Amino acid sequence: MDNIHLSSKKEEIAKSAWKYMLKTGLAKASIGGLCRETEYGESTLYHYYKNKDDIWISAGKYGISYVVDNLLSFTLEHTDNVRTYFDTLLNEVEKYKFELRLAIQITTSPMYGERMRNRAMDFRVWYENYAEKLIYIFNCTHLQAENFIYSIISYVIDYVIWDDREKTQMLLESLYSRTMNFIKANNP
Repeated sequence: MDNIHLSSKKEEIAKSAWKYMLKTGLAKASIGGLCRETEYGESTLYHYYKNKDDIWISAGKYGISYVVDNLLSFTLEHTDNVRTYFDTLLNEVEKYKFELRLAIQITTSPMYGERMRNRAMDFRVWYENYAEKLIYIFNCTHLQAENFIYSIISYVIDYVIWDDREKTQMLLESLYSRTMNFIKANNP
């Protein structure tokens, strides 16, 4: 029941709850408000979910999945032009900044954080799959691929929280230099 691929109706509800939370914020989200916003009845929501927390956590997982999928796709689309990737990454992140802030709020929430992080452990599988693609594309080691992935994640989160584009771009430039060095060293 807690797979990354929810049943069609559960995914529809999670998507609707995510959109609702983007409008209201986590602190103001309520089941009554969700029902009014989506026209789902409480009985429908509780048929698919155990409780309110389960709905918010599933919505958060849906939202993170959506953003991660789009950002990883963006990254893979730019493996043939690494310079363009580093030059345009923050523009792409801007498209998801509000969603990322909500995702950070849910995952760090005292009320939902631990359960959200436990539920989202399967994102590590996505990162591993992504690392395997980078290893193949750039002929790098697993450690280098993981370093790249987790550096990008850290820089994106830092940018979303602090909104310091100049500092984040500086960090990305440093990562770009390191990335190009291992690409050149491993692909003579």
